Amino acid sequence: MPYPPGGATDLIGRQLAEGLARRLGQSVIVDNRAGAAGAVGVAATASSAPDGYTVVLAGSNNVAVDPQQERLPYRPATDLVPVAPAAALPYVVFAHPSFAPNTIAELIAAAKRAPGTINFASSGIGGPPHMASELLRAMAGIDVVHVPYRGAVPAVTDVVGGRVQFMTGDVNTALPFLQSGQLKAIATTGRQRMALLPNVPTVAESGLPGYEAEGWFGIFAPARTPEDVVARLARDIDSAMQDPAYVERMAGFGGRPMRMPPAEFQRFIASETRIRSDLIRTNGIALE
Repeated sequence: MPYPPGGATDLIGRQLAEGLARRLGQSVIVDNRAGAAGAVGVAATASSAPDGYTVVLAGSNNVAVDPQQERLPYRPATDLVPVAPAAALPYVVFAHPSFAPNTIAELIAAAKRAPGTINFASSGIGGPPHMASELLRAMAGIDVVHVPYRGAVPAVTDVVGGRVQFMTGDVNTALPFLQSGQLKAIATTGRQRMALLPNVPTVAESGLPGYEAEGWFGIFAPARTPEDVVARLARDIDSAMQDPAYVERMAGFGGRPMRMPPAEFQRFIASETRIRSDLIRTNGIALE
């Protein structure tokens, strides 16, 4: 687990580990190796024996990256083998209540009236929430200013304080402030509305047709893990994701299980990598 204990990813991973242990008939130990936005734990897995006994729950920011643009202690395409996707997590675009726009269409219009005057926060440069905002900026053709933070909590805190106008982020971090009225939800970023926020429209339906951005996580093993071992793990992980307890845990974070065989998952990662690379290069996004 390349993230600290107690976060959404950790809780999702622990739920998945319980279901996987029942199917394998042996313990599945969750070993938190946090650091460098997940790179420490992923690198530890990449250097492990390729026997199927060490796998990692990695995020899209750890594996769907252009190695020419990211300085990582591993190469995703050659040091890891995809086993199975695990979760898809759409984000929510939220703002301080004093921010006038209430829809994506209104946000776009306001940004076009006054280019360079609206700020947006992110939980970190190059992370999925940052990329979701950059995709919105690119598709809408607007000039808004990125204010990066080291983590979601300080970023959300400054949006709550009105020091930054809006942000794209995890629903579980923003939800208490949305419920208290300290923040307002403008849109969600998935293809469908979020069960946790059923009255909040998607970005696509509220002003930017064709937009979709989700963070996702999957299980990866070290390169050269035998195909039959990968197939066995993939089968049992897919079965574990169908447990009602796992589905319920996912819904509690506004997410959904992702299901596809290893070969399809590998093609999906390649597609996500191209989309991210094109977005970065076409729009000159600085990752440092």
